[in-house]
Amino acid sequence: MRKIIFFTGIFTCLLLQSGCVWFAEEEFIDDGKNIRFVFDAGLNEDSRFKLPKDVNGFYYMTLTKPGQNIQRISARLLDGGKIVDTKCCGPRQKVEWNSNLYWWLLAGDTVANITKTYFNTFTGELQYSNLPPLINWKDELVPTVNSSSYTDEFTGRSSTVIAPIGKMKGDTLTVYARYYHSIASYTASSSFYTPVGSLVIVDSVKIVLR
Repeated sequence: MRKIIFFTGIFTCLLLQSGCVWFAEEEFIDDGKNIRFVFDAGLNEDSRFKLPKDVNGFYYMTLTKPGQNIQRISARLLDGGKIVDTKCCGPRQKVEWNSNLYWWLLAGDTVANITKTYFNTFTGELQYSNLPPLINWKDELVPTVNSSSYTDEFTGRSSTVIAPIGKMKGDTLTVYARYYHSIASYTASSSFYTPVGSLVIVDSVKIVLR
């Protein structure tokens, strides 16, 4: 963030003399140049769900299911060592996520098998009933990462979920985090701001699928 000092003049007319009085004010340009993503160690702040890292510095994830394998990943959006707190949006910022891998969900594929659980008041037993499966009705290209999330107002942390499928074993999943920052001009004494441009902050992490 850059700071500029400028002067505002007020002309004062007195009975016997006249003069100008100048007051200095600080103008700030929130240029976003110190904003960056910091991925959590193991890509997760919870030690139970951290991903290991190989000798090449890549994280790796073991796929145990033929369908989607769920993993939460997280990163902090920081301005220097502080959270990003902007005039336009406050302390919570939108982060967009995408990746390099997709898969096709075809028409006729089973989306989910649903089991209903209920208590049978006549027998006194807990019973299960399999409902008809949900069937996909058209071809869909499915991303391997949820598309957006917001940062936490206290930690600046943003989380998303990746879900590669079993057929992706041997591939490397690259996950991209993207933040669009509104460059703004404002004075310290005012709650208003003037947009003067924009900046895109992008970072990525690679996950080897095993």
